Formats: sequence, C-alpha cells, structure tokens
Amino acid sequence: MNELIGVVPAAGRGTRAYPYTKGIPKCMLDVAGEPNLARILAIFRDQLGIKKVVIVTGDHAKVIRDHFGDGSRFGVSITWVENDAIDKGLSYSILCAKPHVGECFVIILGDECYIQSNHEELLTNGFHEALATCAVLDQPAPEQVLKNYAVEVEGGLVRRLIEKPKHLSSSSLLGLGTFLFHRDIFGHLEAALANPALGPTDPVSVLGRLVRDGHRVRPFYLKGSYVNINDRDELNLATYLRRTRNFESNRLGLALLARGRREDPLRAVHEFAGLGRFSEIVLVLDPTQPVPALEACGGARVVVAASGEFGTMMRTGLEALSSDILFTAYADGSCTPADVPKFLEYLKDADVVVGTRTTRQLVHQGANMRGIVRFAHVAMALILDLVWWGYEPHFTDTGCSFRAMWRSSWQLIRPRLSENGPAFAVEMLLETLQCRRRVIEIPVSFSVRRKGRHKPEQRVAAAWSLLSLIVRRRLRSLSA
Repeated sequence: MNELIGVVPAAGRGTRAYPYTKGIPKCMLDVAGEPNLARILAIFRDQLGIKKVVIVTGDHAKVIRDHFGDGSRFGVSITWVENDAIDKGLSYSILCAKPHVGECFVIILGDECYIQSNHEELLTNGFHEALATCAVLDQPAPEQVLKNYAVEVEGGLVRRLIEKPKHLSSSSLLGLGTFLFHRDIFGHLEAALANPALGPTDPVSVLGRLVRDGHRVRPFYLKGSYVNINDRDELNLATYLRRTRNFESNRLGLALLARGRREDPLRAVHEFAGLGRFSEIVLVLDPTQPVPALEACGGARVVVAASGEFGTMMRTGLEALSSDILFTAYADGSCTPADVPKFLEYLKDADVVVGTRTTRQLVHQGANMRGIVRFAHVAMALILDLVWWGYEPHFTDTGCSFRAMWRSSWQLIRPRLSENGPAFAVEMLLETLQCRRRVIEIPVSFSVRRKGRHKPEQRVAAAWSLLSLIVRRRLRSLSA
C-alpha cells in the first residue's frame, strides 16, 4: 500500500477549550460556518491530492461520524478508528492508524486551522529521504512557541525539537501539527509507550530524541495563517481570519418587517437599496396589509407572513433570504441604513450582531425609547445577563429588530426556535449563546416616524413573556 493516506487524530478531550467543547471534540468547533475538520479534509483533498483519510476518534465520536459519514460528501473516503485508551495520549492515537496506512502518511491535528497555506509544497520537500517532515512557521510570536513546540534547523535538517519550551533561542521556529511520517515512526512510538522511563511519550518529544540520535527529520516552511484552536480567543481569531479573507465577496440580504403607514415600508426599501450593498431585499407583510404593486417596491420582493406577530414575520423574512449575510429591520423608519457598515465590521468577529436602542446620544428626540421604556429594556437585558452568566452575554437591549447574522448561524439556530411573538427576539439570542456562537451588541441610531401604540397591559404581558422565556430556557439548559 504506497498510496499517501491522511490521518487526523481527533480523540482528545479538548479540556482547554471548555465550555466550547461541551459535548463536541475540538475538531468540530465551528470556524466561519463549518467545523474545522472540514477545512482539514479540504487540505488533504485539494492541496495534497489525498483521497483516503483515517480519523481516530475517542470521546464524542458519534458527533464527528454523524456529520462526516463515509466522507463522500466531502470528496474523500473516511476510515473510522476508535482510540480505546485516550489517556495514552497522541502517540497512541497515531498508532491506532497503523493498519490503515502505507509507506508514508500525512498527519494534520484536528485543532489546527490553516488559512491560505502552501500544504501542496509538502510533497515536493524530499520527504522520502527522511523519517519525518514537520511543518514550521518562521518568525512566530514567542508566546505561540511557548504553548506549542520549538524547532531548531541547521543545514536543512531539524537539529532540535522541544515540546512546550521554557526558553527560546533566537533561531527557534514554531512547530506545527502537520507531519509527514515514514511508517518506521510506529516502531519508535511503540517503544516509547512501552518504556516511559525513556522520557515523555508525546510525538514531539519522541522525535526530539530521534533527532538527537541522528535520524533525519526535515522542516517544511509553512506559509499563510495558522491558529492552534485551544481556547475561545483562538477560536475567535481563526474565525476572524477566515471571514476577512474574502469578506467583500459575501452577498447581503435584508428582510424589512413592514409596519406603519403604507409609505413607510416603501420609503425604507428605497433608503436601504440606495446603499448599493444588498443583493436582495425582502419586504415582509402581515396578512392584513394590501400587497403593493411590484414597481412600487423599489426592487424588493414581497412575502406575506402567516400572522402579524413579530416572530412569525422575522422568521418569514429570514427564510426568504438566500444571501451569505442576513439583515433584519423594521421598515417604519426607526432604523437607518447608515448603520449597516458598522454591522459588517463586527460580523468579521461575530456570528450574530444585534443593535441596541439604549444609547441616549443615538435616540432621536420624540422616539419611543426614553424614560420608563428604555429602563425596562435595559432591566430585561440585565436579567438575561445574570441568568445566563456562564454563556458570557453582554446586552442592554434584547428586543431590537435591527440585527445581522451569518447564514450559517441562522441555519444552526432555526430548528431550535419556536416563539412567534416578541419573545422570538430573545429566543434568537439565547439559542445562539447556547450553541456557543459569538453575539456582539452595537449601538444604533433609533428614531420612529410613527409612535407605537401599546396598551399598558400589552407591555406587561410582553415583559412577562420575555422573563419567563429567559428563566425557562436556562432551567432547560441546566438539565440537558
């Protein structure tokens, strides 16, 4: 068997990334709309020409297998191998793949994210002449090396490898989780595991001893961006790098929820269309509103919701959009198109961006977001922050309709949403947080051309509905 095989060790528990790894392995953490493992499979397939991949699983194996199946959807053939002794570490996971690989095989660790890398050059690096080739990054940040492993190169060969070094030399390179091994490595890993007295049994320490004993290990200089996804901050960085790569090519869609006088929604359509940013605009009507003539809608597509309830209208609008980034807003003049660039900037970092109408300087004179109304919105957001503290919410307004999200985020939370009324706005936030996606709140301008008319008892009922949802969903999350 001389065909080059890919191997992904994915049996670790991912404790450093908890609670993001609660119920899932690190390789399944979402990076810009897809599990990181999907990107690794794409590197094997597209850059290395590898069609057969061995994935070694441990805890939460079912999560990975259910998503990737036999690999045909991703253009590869996957062989699943179970690590029945996770505590033996990464070396044992690599040994689990031994019956399924040939003379040489490539390993990419499941928690490493590569963006615009040059992995295709790995196969032109003279790997047949060495026991191993390990990827390195030149000019790394020192803190990166201290958390991973250091590599020192001399004369075109690796002369020293140090796992989690305490001190760095001026020539230290960052060692990465991409390796090209000759199958002779299995014998060395087996010997290390059988005799722990020799020293640490992790692959880097084993390779370090082999280099010291004269075995040939070659460096492969990686280009592009690299992130080792070990915690929340690194996950957010990986997502940011992926999203900003071709950010301007994303299509924008907008769902405007029609309310108020007939001319208000049509004016809003023209104002937002005037930005020239939206590929599609959908005007969502409730069943009681007359459908305007197509030519009067400024190019917007009209859809009619099953009812005039907030949740039903917003769900209808989002379902009608097909763009990469989805915006929602009321079409009563309360939202200004000038805030759209702010949303887009923060979407590079977040999965969902929501507006807050509680910044005094941005609330226009005469708008119905002052006094007791503003206080009530802030108080409700504070309650949500306290009850859901472990999910790191930071809100001052939970009911604003002006929000934007990635389509992948909407597809993720959509099956989990059941509210139809005002509570839908809060439910969206809670379910996004529960899925461990990042929500950022930004201040937006708020003005109303037509004041809302709600009876006091309607406001009380809505507030009670929101409070009940916040507490009820939190109790349900604790018992899950």
